[in-house]
Amino acid sequence: MLKNNNSAAITKMAKRSLAGNKRKNIVLILAVMLSAFMLFTILTVGGTWLHMQKVQEIHLQGGDYDAFLYGGFTEEQVQISKNHPEVSEVGLEGMAGWGIKTEQDSTLHSVFMWADETQWENIMKPAREWVRGTYPQNVNEVMATREALEDCGIGNLEIGDSFTITYGDNLGEHTKEFLITGLWEGYGDKKTFYVSKDFFDQSGYTFEDYGRAFMHLQLKRSFITDKQYERLERDLKVGKKQKLLLTSTSSDAMISLLLGLLGLIGVTCLSAYLLIYNIMYLSVSGNIRYYGLLQTIGMTPEQIKQMVKKEMQFVGGIGIGAGLLSGILTSFALIPFIVKVLGVREKNIEIAFHPLFICLSVFFAAITVKIGSRRPVRMASMSSPIEALGYRRSNKGSVRARALPVYIKGKVCKSVRFSLIWRLAGERVCRDKKKTAMVVCSLGISLSVFLCMVTLIESHGARTIVSNYMETDLVVKNDTMQMREKSKWKPLMDTSFIKKLEEDEAIQDIHPILNEEIVIPWEADFLEYWMSNFYDMWMEDSYEDIKEDYQKHPEKYYSFLVGVDREEFRYINSSMENKIKEADFLEGKACILYENALGLDFKRVKGKQVSYYLSDDPDKSCQMTIQGMVNESYYANLLGTTPTLIVSDTFLKGISENAYISRVSIQYRQEYDKKAEERIKGLIDASKDKKDFSYSSKIEELERVKKAQGNMMGIGMAIVLLLAFIGIMNYINTSISNLQGSQMELSVMESIGMSQNQLRKLLFREGCLYAGMALIFTMTIGLAVTYFLYRSMNYRRIAFQIPVLPILAAVFVVLLLCIMVPWAAYRQMERRESLVERIRGFE
Repeated sequence: MLKNNNSAAITKMAKRSLAGNKRKNIVLILAVMLSAFMLFTILTVGGTWLHMQKVQEIHLQGGDYDAFLYGGFTEEQVQISKNHPEVSEVGLEGMAGWGIKTEQDSTLHSVFMWADETQWENIMKPAREWVRGTYPQNVNEVMATREALEDCGIGNLEIGDSFTITYGDNLGEHTKEFLITGLWEGYGDKKTFYVSKDFFDQSGYTFEDYGRAFMHLQLKRSFITDKQYERLERDLKVGKKQKLLLTSTSSDAMISLLLGLLGLIGVTCLSAYLLIYNIMYLSVSGNIRYYGLLQTIGMTPEQIKQMVKKEMQFVGGIGIGAGLLSGILTSFALIPFIVKVLGVREKNIEIAFHPLFICLSVFFAAITVKIGSRRPVRMASMSSPIEALGYRRSNKGSVRARALPVYIKGKVCKSVRFSLIWRLAGERVCRDKKKTAMVVCSLGISLSVFLCMVTLIESHGARTIVSNYMETDLVVKNDTMQMREKSKWKPLMDTSFIKKLEEDEAIQDIHPILNEEIVIPWEADFLEYWMSNFYDMWMEDSYEDIKEDYQKHPEKYYSFLVGVDREEFRYINSSMENKIKEADFLEGKACILYENALGLDFKRVKGKQVSYYLSDDPDKSCQMTIQGMVNESYYANLLGTTPTLIVSDTFLKGISENAYISRVSIQYRQEYDKKAEERIKGLIDASKDKKDFSYSSKIEELERVKKAQGNMMGIGMAIVLLLAFIGIMNYINTSISNLQGSQMELSVMESIGMSQNQLRKLLFREGCLYAGMALIFTMTIGLAVTYFLYRSMNYRRIAFQIPVLPILAAVFVVLLLCIMVPWAAYRQMERRESLVERIRGFE
């Protein structure tokens, strides 16, 4: 028998088959379209997420770099870095001095920095919004920011203007007139004047001075593993006082973050596959009788297989093309709209797009179409004509007699009570275990991904990141206490100032910090341990070089007492493993040591006696025991060479009449209360020494972080909405197909006496079972996976906490969906056909 080339006829029949089953094929095309749409959109949104994560870090750190060497650097390390195979760019930065005073303000916070060409032009450029003028070339020129000028009280100056400032460097204090050659605006530390290389050279500092020079590195790899980091550290010959620090986006944690996002994409692809497979299986199996008729007139199984494959190719081509088009429109039109609706105020929304996204979307969608149609195609081609003509598309099993309601004289007998309806619902759910598992997995996966994404978004939102010590809303500082000469300190926050704060009803708590300068004479044991570690960590000289001088002149190595109130002590005490008796602390018998990041062994510190006296009253000597140790930077406002001790403010007031309040932390009754903050700022502005105040505001920090994050949080919410959508669509489709398959069963139940109320209860319980299994899946497997992904993606080390309200809302939506969809679908079938027509339709 000769083989005929009938591909043209098969193609023509495939087109006619598609045209003859428009309703089913439209649903099928929509399934493929949804798959391609979701794949492309998730890839685009995921790429945008990673891009915005990088942009956020650039904004927060003030430059595009992956690592930096802290503690100074040598020329040899610079050359090694420039020639290193892992390093692409090397930027150098050095501190040349700090502002002391101008005619307008005597408490400045601005510093003078020098940046080489690579640092300024390449590394810092992505963090700048605009630059006007030129970078300084002469010793009397500066590149300024508006914030630095305002800090000096000369915020109205422009390019070409001059100002006089007293500044300090390694050689002492100097007064100099500077010319503003440029202005810039952007992110990072903006209270900075950038100066020329000549200015840095005459400051007395060198690149090797500790804490005065920084080397920023751009790496060729996007991420660096722990082993690669250790090799880079070894190649650079990082010294004992130096630290090679990685940014959050280049560390090993970002690899985990990427793997977590890939896991989310994989879960999304699985959900899309379940949807496509389900619709295709139902569509093809519903046409098996048609394929049987074709076999009776001479069509071979192989030709049927080719025809169905052609249909799938047409469906796949149309669906994938439409899905990609809708994905492109969503990514570049709808997502920016969603992001802005969610609260992002940026004008330009940057959407990450790559041609590879299209290729991957087409590939995975095509593979899904092929795999999803394989079993139905094989089913149609392998069935004999007699079997195909007798095929019934319905759920597995049959309606057993004991499952049918029995009516006696218009009343339901006792065997048809709630237990029977629950049993009927359970049998319907468990009848086709594969399909039930598909629905439960689809809903469970969608809920799990929703749980994971909402947890990540809520925990990494601006309000979570901006979490100050003791949940403080505003910290007001006395800048005069930064001056070395105690005679220049001013009691800015006196009794009247504190009383006005206490009288404000919008303020819930205030916690003043008192400080007093002390001298700790040399002693063996603990002081030796502290001083050797302190000089190893922070000082250029070694402790042995100054030990003799310290023993003879301890007053040159001063330190401070930090006085805290009872509530603040309780907060500190709760955070320490070694608890202190409150009575001992309040009486001045026990104190807490500020560790100053020295990495001290608390076992060598606990119980040590410390003797000290007030620097302006040597007769006031005290002795107390160290019972605790903290490393909270909040208490690093005033630091000396010898240990800083945290004591009770009541005790401090008792031994010193001249203790000044260095800062006051304020907590509002309502978080982020802008009106309360404006009143406090007004109180500061009303002071004649308002220029000597400074403050750190949680509200302003929130705005800064929001600006740095850009549309990252909005994109995360877009991912959540898209994933929720696919899960809902999957359940709706499966639920409707289940009802279509069991239409005769329900119709027979109705015909022998089942009431509408009982049918509603049956479908209600069936939906509850689906929802319950999906929730069990989510709270077991889903929660475990969520915690794993959270830990992988939690590079900021924020505590794991499930957002209750969004999860409860999602549970409510799923429960409502599982209950309403089956009933609504059955009501629609009931309106479309009468009971007799529904039963006859299966004969």
